[in-house]
Amino acid sequence: MEKEKQTISVRLNGIKQTINESNSDPKSKDEVGATREHVVEDDTELIPQPDNIIDFGKRQEERIQNGQPYWDDGFSEKSPKLPFKRKKKPHNGVNRPKFPVMLVVALFSAVVVGLSLGFMVLTVFTGNTPNVVVEENTTGAIPTFSEGGVESFPVLSLEVVQGGAFSDLAKGEEIVAQLKEQGVAGTLTKGTDPIYMFIGAGGDRAQANKIATLYDSYGQDTYLKSYQVDGQVVTGQAEPVTAWFTKAISHYKELLQLSVDGLGGGSLLTSERLAQLEQSTDSLQAERDQAFTQLPQEAQVHALAVGDNLVLAGDKLSAYVETMDEKTLWESQQALLDALVEYEQVVQVLQ
Repeated sequence: MEKEKQTISVRLNGIKQTINESNSDPKSKDEVGATREHVVEDDTELIPQPDNIIDFGKRQEERIQNGQPYWDDGFSEKSPKLPFKRKKKPHNGVNRPKFPVMLVVALFSAVVVGLSLGFMVLTVFTGNTPNVVVEENTTGAIPTFSEGGVESFPVLSLEVVQGGAFSDLAKGEEIVAQLKEQGVAGTLTKGTDPIYMFIGAGGDRAQANKIATLYDSYGQDTYLKSYQVDGQVVTGQAEPVTAWFTKAISHYKELLQLSVDGLGGGSLLTSERLAQLEQSTDSLQAERDQAFTQLPQEAQVHALAVGDNLVLAGDKLSAYVETMDEKTLWESQQALLDALVEYEQVVQVLQ
């Protein structure tokens, strides 16, 4: 019986090779051997395979070598680097914080801008600008600045008791005459429209209210209001003139306080206080002639009337201390109201 043959197919470089092999046929074995020799002797170039073998021994030697100290032998291509994320320390071993220059500049700029805006808002809402007088400097010295100064007249501010307002001067004079007959005060303004009738005055609202309550028994209507004579509109006057009016207005306010205190039953009116007032009055009288000669003729008339009424008010207060007659206190109020009107006339003439 003939033995079964075995067939083997081999594909080498895209060429299919068939090998028939029998277990008992020597010839077949030789053919197989020949075929195998043909396969081995085939000089067809094989595809190189990557070397995936890791040599752990070689890597261990590299780690040991890298861990040793570095010695620059002049042939090394790379010098050692600083460890990752490690900062150099300063020479003195202290980390000094950096000065925040930008922060300081920002704060300074904010302050300058804030001051500028504040000044602009103040100017817009108040409508006022600083009254700064710059003195021309011809000697090389530092110039000086002053606000107001002795070149302008003083401001007289007070609270008045108004008894009425008239468009007809004759009617106003008639009412004033009736008040004086009753032993109280009354005067009319000049150069105002309408014409106001003032029947009392005080340094503040409380003092003016004391005068107003005294008119209740006379059946006289009263109205309290603030009144001001702005002397600062007068500039360019001689220093003796402005100095005199500055002292005169200060003296006026003191006389007004004592007059209201006496009508209210106060205790400020004393002989010692009046002696001090007399000294101030004498000083004003001695200086006014020299000062008023530098005023225009029309202004001199009203200025003299201011001085005369101040003297009269002081005399009436002294008379009250001696006689305790209330009528003299009303006469002091009358003199002070007349001085107010005359001072307003001085300012209107000189402005």
